[in-house]
Amino acid sequence: MHPHQQHNPEVIDPADSVDHFVFSPSSSYPKPYARLFDRHGTEVHTWSNDVAQMPVEEDPPSFMRGWNHVEVGPDGCLFAIVPMRALLKLDVCSNLVWQADVSAHHDVALAPGGGVYVLTEVPRQISVDGRARTVVDNAVTVLDASGRQVRDISLLDVLSTDPALSAMVQDQVARRHNRFERAELVLDAEQAALLASGTYSGPQSRALQVLRQLMGEPCDVLHTNTLEILEAHPAGLWQRGHVLVSMRNLDLVAVLDLDTPRVLWWWGPGELSAQHQPSALPNGNVLVFDNGVATGVSRALEVDPTSSTIIWEYRASSFTACAGGCELLPSGNVLVTEAQVGRAIEVTRDQQITWQWRTAKLSSGPLTSRATLYRVAGVPWATVEQILRHQPTPASTPGASELQVCL
Repeated sequence: MHPHQQHNPEVIDPADSVDHFVFSPSSSYPKPYARLFDRHGTEVHTWSNDVAQMPVEEDPPSFMRGWNHVEVGPDGCLFAIVPMRALLKLDVCSNLVWQADVSAHHDVALAPGGGVYVLTEVPRQISVDGRARTVVDNAVTVLDASGRQVRDISLLDVLSTDPALSAMVQDQVARRHNRFERAELVLDAEQAALLASGTYSGPQSRALQVLRQLMGEPCDVLHTNTLEILEAHPAGLWQRGHVLVSMRNLDLVAVLDLDTPRVLWWWGPGELSAQHQPSALPNGNVLVFDNGVATGVSRALEVDPTSSTIIWEYRASSFTACAGGCELLPSGNVLVTEAQVGRAIEVTRDQQITWQWRTAKLSSGPLTSRATLYRVAGVPWATVEQILRHQPTPASTPGASELQVCL
């Protein structure tokens, strides 16, 4: 057990307290929805909109169904990721405010002034050991308050500014492609052409689907799953506006300056395994959910970035192979999402579970997705008040009986 560090949060403003949570069931395709519920498991509000969903008759893969992740804005609007196809902004009544047709995936961060940062993907060729290799480059796409695309920053390019991380990427690409080639799989014309050129004449979402469905995922070297816009670090390790990212297939969390660009801090290889949702804490430390794919043990960890040492650890009772996460609540407790079993728990720094909630795992079928849910997130009371003030008369929504408080 690593040393324990006591957290003493200041008196909590009731407007900032968290007694409500939001999630979007992965199995809600083809009519995705996100649900706001309270600590009693009572449904408070639901957003739903099927715009930009892939048609059922196309039988899309599970990772392109429903909403990949949702984020609630301060005014009660909802930002929903339609994987590889779009980022949506919905008002409280689920009306479409705007639709950004970008290859969004995994996470979105709300910037001061109304701007939005979202993770996106694009096929690309890079040179590794003198050979052209097709990879899926991840990017941070910046949108203005109206959803207009302002800029794209390649995360491969940012990592290349750090010699150690550049070598790590090159090694990962070589390993994945060499393993794929040794398998001697028979490729169809579409797959072969895309791997050979890194370009695609049709919709980019189709190219990404083809590359992601290749056995062994030879092109998915980064698999970035988290994006957070930071405040300044107390010790000056990073400044306001820098970003924190998680790259699952590199076992890497890193703080990046997207403007210079450069890598300011990184940690994880050798300790993390397929992690999700790192976040910067007010004390300057980083909280992260280590899925533990290599060990079969999932953990919530707090890391001191000044020394890159673990100072707090919670070992989950359920193994979460993919998705999931953790976040600090204003009380000082930690909210942990165990995605595969559809459970969220609140744990103290002394390892005590003070609250848990579960959503029923819907039976698998042709329209369901992989995990029960992606992530449960806390919603401040000030935002909940905005939602309750503007929401329409509650209507019956699918799956209302799936909410269950276990403690």
